[in-house]
Amino acid sequence: MAAIATELQNTVLINENIKMVIWNCFEINLMGLNAILLAKRAGRMARGFGVISGELRELSLQLQGSMNRLSSASQDMLAESSHSMTQERRNQMLVHTSEQSADNTAYLADTLTRARVASDEHAARLRLVHQRLSEYIDEAYQACVFGVVIARAARIESAYSGEHSNVLAELSNDFASKVDSIVPRLEELRRISGNMK
Repeated sequence: MAAIATELQNTVLINENIKMVIWNCFEINLMGLNAILLAKRAGRMARGFGVISGELRELSLQLQGSMNRLSSASQDMLAESSHSMTQERRNQMLVHTSEQSADNTAYLADTLTRARVASDEHAARLRLVHQRLSEYIDEAYQACVFGVVIARAARIESAYSGEHSNVLAELSNDFASKVDSIVPRLEELRRISGNMK
């Protein structure tokens, strides 16, 4: 029971981190759109910055997709965990009842066996959900690492943007800050996921 309760707590932590990453992705997406518009206004000198800003927008959408898949896996984990908790309680009641009633021993033993099989099936499904969760976290982490590289490239491109370089440099620093703020969330998700195995 304690393991299932911990599982439920981990699910809550996962969902909190997912929400924060999705919010950061939303902000990166808006910043990318703003950066593209600024780069268009700046003209030829900022064309590279505009391309990189588009890449950051695409990255934010990719990360948001990963977080949505992660959220779905988290909901599956929550469902399986609560189902396992219910099944565990039922098993405990059956054991207690079978100890008190000698008349129905065969029936209760059969019921308890079926309940244990159901518990094992839930545990197997939960392991699959954990595996999916880890895969989605790794996918998001890889995308975020790529995002760090893109944000650094935006800083470099902003330097070649002529008179608009200061504004674009500030925007590229904002990009880098947002992408960097996602990394600890994903590392926390990795830690939580690792504790669940």
